[in-house]
Amino acid sequence: MEKKRYEYDAVIHCIPEKGGAYLIFPWDIRKEFGRGRVKVSASFDGEPYDGSIVNMGVKNEDGSICYIIGITKAIRAKIGKGDGDTVHVVIEERDGDRSEEYPTDHL
Repeated sequence: MEKKRYEYDAVIHCIPEKGGAYLIFPWDIRKEFGRGRVKVSASFDGEPYDGSIVNMGVKNEDGSICYIIGITKAIRAKIGKGDGDTVHVVIEERDGDRSEEYPTDHL
């Protein structure tokens, strides 16, 4: 079975008090994947990353649930982008666990 691929542009949202940042995943992952947390392989402006799409309490303007994926400080430095900048995102679901996964407590 071929995995779904999502490709879109997203704005970086920084969380200054935590030093982290995230991007919004504009689809409902419960409808897309059947669960509320999904391990993914992603790239941000071509820089690879393994992480998870999660709900961390962020809401859309209409108050609905917003799913996010973290973007590390190292990747932001490599691509030369920060808060408010737009990045090109490519995401595919992945199997298993990877040690490079960005901990969600850094968001």
